[in-house]
Amino acid sequence: MTKFLVGIMLLCCPALWANPVWYGNANAARMLYIHSAMDLESFEPLLEAFIALYPQVKVAYQDINTLELYHQTIKEKDAPQASLVISSAMDLQLKLVNDGLAQTYQSETTEALPSMAKWRDQLFAFSYEPIVMLVNKKLFPGPLPQDRQDLLRTIRQNELAMTARIGMYDIRKSGVGYLLVSQDARQADATWGRLLEAFGSHDVQTYCCTRDVIDDVASGKLVLGYNLLGSYASQRASQDSNLEMILPKDYTLMLKRVALIPKKAPNAADAGLFLDFILSEAGQEMMQRRGLLFPIQAEVPSLNSPYIIQASGPTRTIELDQQLLVGRDYAKQKRLIQSWESALEISQEN
Repeated sequence: MTKFLVGIMLLCCPALWANPVWYGNANAARMLYIHSAMDLESFEPLLEAFIALYPQVKVAYQDINTLELYHQTIKEKDAPQASLVISSAMDLQLKLVNDGLAQTYQSETTEALPSMAKWRDQLFAFSYEPIVMLVNKKLFPGPLPQDRQDLLRTIRQNELAMTARIGMYDIRKSGVGYLLVSQDARQADATWGRLLEAFGSHDVQTYCCTRDVIDDVASGKLVLGYNLLGSYASQRASQDSNLEMILPKDYTLMLKRVALIPKKAPNAADAGLFLDFILSEAGQEMMQRRGLLFPIQAEVPSLNSPYIIQASGPTRTIELDQQLLVGRDYAKQKRLIQSWESALEISQEN
């Protein structure tokens, strides 16, 4: 399939479209712009399959951090660049819908979705993300942790080996990172508070993105990454025998990747067409068979794929409902970030 970088189109909006990747025939009559907080490696096969089905459409794909994506969507609310916005920061996506920045889309495919996978016919979940730990088995001191209590014990017993060797999201810079910490904080378990304090006293390293944490675990700079997106961790572990993905036995958080069509989106029709494709049996089966994502549709044939969630302990799914907005209340958000900064013993940032 044809993939090309934007040339002359950069002249219209250089800040945003510095490095978009386009798929399809350059002469295709219709253009579909996708802003997404998803690494291209995990999404490219789906983009290529879509344009093979619809050669009259060319797709521009822009990878944007979850928090930046949220602010960009608000900034462009009156004249969106994006036809479709995709993010794992479920709470921020829900807030965009709640604030009237998304439009309704209905089709036979979306009507068939279970209620847990959509909200107001404006926000649609197409994949799951188990939230995992990733360990460098070659460098990790002692037995691999099976839950948060194991990890806490290892940190306390191996201070030198663990100091500055653990990575996690910076919740001030990552929308999904904030969501995951807020969900951890909601669990009725004192282990999380003790673990966060241990992270702080052992110089945890903070990052904007899962891929950056994974790269440093693979290189040996880190020995463990905490609260990572399972699809990315699974892909890398399947390619590197030194890495192992762990679904914590005490509980494994499960979030959903969700998509919306902005209220005034250009070419909303093809955005809906793309939504139908990734929610279709063919799109969902491809996610699983190619090891791209964990599909939202449980009925998709397994085809012996490793992309089946097999947690050995309880899973706690983050539901797509209005409760997510509570954590984004400004006062609560400020308190959580300040508490996180204090626990990690890092300076506050405006």
